[in-house]
Amino acid sequence: MNSARDPHMQTDEQAVHWLIQQQTGLSAGERAEFERWLTQADNAARYRAMQQVWQQVGELPQKNVARLRASLPAARPQALRRPVWHLAGLACALLLLMWPAWQWLSPPVMTTQLHTGRGETQQITLPDGTVLTLDAQTRLDVAYYPQRREVTLRQGQAFFDVKHLEDKPFVVLSGPSRVTVLGTRFSVRYIPQSMSGDGVDVAVSSGAVRVGPRAWLQNMRWRAMAALHLTGQDRHLMVLGATQRATSDIRGNLTRQPPVAPDAIADWRQSRINFNNTPLRLALAEFARYGDMPYVAGSAEVAALRISGSFNVYRPDSFARALPKVLPVKINLQAGETQIRRR
Repeated sequence: MNSARDPHMQTDEQAVHWLIQQQTGLSAGERAEFERWLTQADNAARYRAMQQVWQQVGELPQKNVARLRASLPAARPQALRRPVWHLAGLACALLLLMWPAWQWLSPPVMTTQLHTGRGETQQITLPDGTVLTLDAQTRLDVAYYPQRREVTLRQGQAFFDVKHLEDKPFVVLSGPSRVTVLGTRFSVRYIPQSMSGDGVDVAVSSGAVRVGPRAWLQNMRWRAMAALHLTGQDRHLMVLGATQRATSDIRGNLTRQPPVAPDAIADWRQSRINFNNTPLRLALAEFARYGDMPYVAGSAEVAALRISGSFNVYRPDSFARALPKVLPVKINLQAGETQIRRR
């Protein structure tokens, strides 16, 4: 498939593809395809904008160019023909050079900080119509720039219903990961040392998102690898569609998880917690995010027992009453503390 037709590739990247093709020469068929591409949406305007940036690239210091080129993946001449790698390398290098100057250095036009306390949830509608639903103990920063919209989820979990704007991509930065919205409703969880691990948990209700490394240069590198259909990028870059879910570890390595029903995504919006073979100590910590948790594990052995099921986040008493039915434990009141002890 021609990379310029990739539905997950941003219009600016498609414009870069055609700029480079112009430099290396177009066949009659490619020329016809390029002309058709120009007539679609605002492609012609984006192409002209890229031409202007192309001219500015030549004015950058050569040491910066050399440093950015060094971040590109090594070519594999035996697996792919050199012209393909040459084209991909030029495209990736050009993107690395132009995006910081064009998109990342402009000051934001709007910023705000949002947070919720223990047991508090909040729904916020942003100026563009995007709706954010924040779970308890969540902190995030919102910054809108002329060319992009960016949310930094510092801790907690949020559900995003993003207003699609063709010329302003929506990005969520959290933990080791960068989530790029391709028009969707999705959830992001980042609560280190919790039942979701130390990385990021992303689940898509509708539409699609791209999950990759948070660092911009690394993200671009793996996107270039994926565009060439090379192996090895699946743990670093994934496109998730409706009902799909992935988690990352602390370094950002991705693991695809079993599908999730749309109404089960961000179940905290319905005041529910779902445990799936979760250690009891982490289950108790999850309840503590929503209010006082009067129950404590009486020993390390009990804390390591695992629990599955769906519970009301505001009813730890119901959770505690259910434990003796599914685990070899009993509830004891000892020294003014309600302990969960081995039966």
